[in-house]
Amino acid sequence: MTPTYLYIQFKIQDMEAFSEYAERVSETTQINGGQTIAINKSPTTLHGDLGADVCVIQHWPSLEAAHAWHDSPEYAPLRKLRDEKAMRDLKIIPVPAV
Repeated sequence: MTPTYLYIQFKIQDMEAFSEYAERVSETTQINGGQTIAINKSPTTLHGDLGADVCVIQHWPSLEAAHAWHDSPEYAPLRKLRDEKAMRDLKIIPVPAV
């Protein structure tokens, strides 16, 4: 298995409604074998600016586990909420990445 990281940037359109996503997502991550290792609610820009309000890094035991979580029935209602309340950019990075 190749350890995998998921890097997520959110530009939140409705912070109050998005709070439900934030409160519930870690449970679905843990159920599916992942771990959130960093959440930054005020990211500092080194170069460029996509305007993210929140950046998240998750660790997954494998690329397949990350995909399984994203497509899981536990995450489905939160994915819908995420898509309605925030613009987002998700990058999946298997390690070692070349």
